[in-house]
Amino acid sequence: MKSKKELEFLRSLEYQDLVNELRKTKKEYFDNKLKMNISPDFKPHILSLLRKKIARIKYFLSVKKNKEIKE
Repeated sequence: MKSKKELEFLRSLEYQDLVNELRKTKKEYFDNKLKMNISPDFKPHILSLLRKKIARIKYFLSVKKNKEIKE
């Protein structure tokens, strides 16, 4: 299952790496959103996968931030 590997990868990243990953994923989402209007062979499921990835990254960012505050 791909999402388990992805979750483990995101858990292992540091806070700044998560911020960079979020920027990269948001750019990829934006590029695919533009591609949706241009390309006839666009696969719409990619957008939902990217939205879920963005949500996961934001979740781990909040967990890391709260963990740093408590320490």
